[in-house]
Amino acid sequence: MGSDAKPAEALVERPPVADEHLLLDERTPYDVDYDRIVFSSEFRCLHDKTQVFPLSSSDYTRTRLTHSIEASCVGRSLGQLAGRGLKHQGVKVEPSHLGTIVAAACLAHDIGNPPFGHSGEAAIQHWVEKHLAAPGSAPSQRPSPFVSSEEWKDLESFEGNAQGFRILNRLQSRERRGGLRYTAATLGAMSKYPRPSVLPGGRVPVKGRVSEKKFGYFQDDRVLALEAYRAAGLREREEGVFSRHPLAFLVEAADDICYAVIDLEDSAKLGLIPTKEACELLDRVLPPEKADTRPPPAHPETRMAQARARAIGVLIQACVRVFLEHVAAMEEGEWETSLISVREEIRVPLKDIKELTRRQGYESERVLQIESAGFKTLGGLLDMFAAAVVTDTPNREEKKLRQLLPLELFQRPDKPLSLNEDIGGALARLSMYQRLLCVTDYISGMTDGFAVELYQRLSGIKLPT
Repeated sequence: MGSDAKPAEALVERPPVADEHLLLDERTPYDVDYDRIVFSSEFRCLHDKTQVFPLSSSDYTRTRLTHSIEASCVGRSLGQLAGRGLKHQGVKVEPSHLGTIVAAACLAHDIGNPPFGHSGEAAIQHWVEKHLAAPGSAPSQRPSPFVSSEEWKDLESFEGNAQGFRILNRLQSRERRGGLRYTAATLGAMSKYPRPSVLPGGRVPVKGRVSEKKFGYFQDDRVLALEAYRAAGLREREEGVFSRHPLAFLVEAADDICYAVIDLEDSAKLGLIPTKEACELLDRVLPPEKADTRPPPAHPETRMAQARARAIGVLIQACVRVFLEHVAAMEEGEWETSLISVREEIRVPLKDIKELTRRQGYESERVLQIESAGFKTLGGLLDMFAAAVVTDTPNREEKKLRQLLPLELFQRPDKPLSLNEDIGGALARLSMYQRLLCVTDYISGMTDGFAVELYQRLSGIKLPT
């Protein structure tokens, strides 16, 4: 081939690859997990789901998608540095693998959040508490659609973490058991609360035990959860109640770091907090030896970007040190403290940052107004669709609402849909609890904008164009 050959000609003239092994996919199983999450529709939908500021008109503020990507970047650094530290201690581990596992788990950590974030969770919980009776309720109340207190509690305390586990293990690739079948390591790392909604004997969560603060799987997914957690080697304290995977503490740390630092930056960008005050708060995270003695940049945005980057770097290092000091206790299931709360020098400034952001950002008038509207939106959609699926004798309006529900919502590997099956036949195969879960699957999978649009159309506020 001559040296004057054009690029296209060079490609055409290149001899074929002789060794087929050079074309083999050499991704690790953890790389595959990461890629599957990125390409999933549920992950894409996070682009229009609230992080802090719902339905923001600014193209700068974070959504759940950008938050998850940023948390994943921080998580990769945490995992790789922790892996290097463990390897230095003599543990046989590949640091890059730990980085990928934590990064993948961070990508998926908010994938089950409904529209309007934690306010959306509260809206679903409020609707269930108001409209659905617990089993064994007084005869004067309407009959309960649940056969156990566990089923009722799953929805009365609806939890985005449990919905996330459900998405990865049931709702993706619904026709086969285990969904896309992620690795046990990734599932363990993303499960901050590996326990059911009702603890054994109905006991209350142990105070200070972070793994029991919320719950991580629904009763409908119990068998899949137990298989995943046992395969990951999590310690089972009681039937169905597990200690955290050590890497889950790194996932939590990545989320905590991004929540504190990034939400403060967004609040400053929107003018809710003075930029100078935000930068000073971030600088308080730095130890004295890392304080920047140079004059700050004149441009406020550059000043904020530098303060954010330095703070994140310091927080990553601090969390990795705590992890390496206590990883043995984590493996024994005896560690129950978030990494950012251990050392006073980072706990105190982060507490001040979160308090300021809560007061002037999360509770700003616009945020509260939209969250209130979100309550009505999700409550209204539940009014319509829940009523349409729990009845076996739907009226004309309920029949039309049923037709709006995608048939795939009711697909289950143990109860496959037959050809030409209608929604009535699909519902007949499910318990009332499973039918209601299909509705929360549908509504929690919506973006903020789609939920508002659909509610307005079905309520007659806005007609389709």
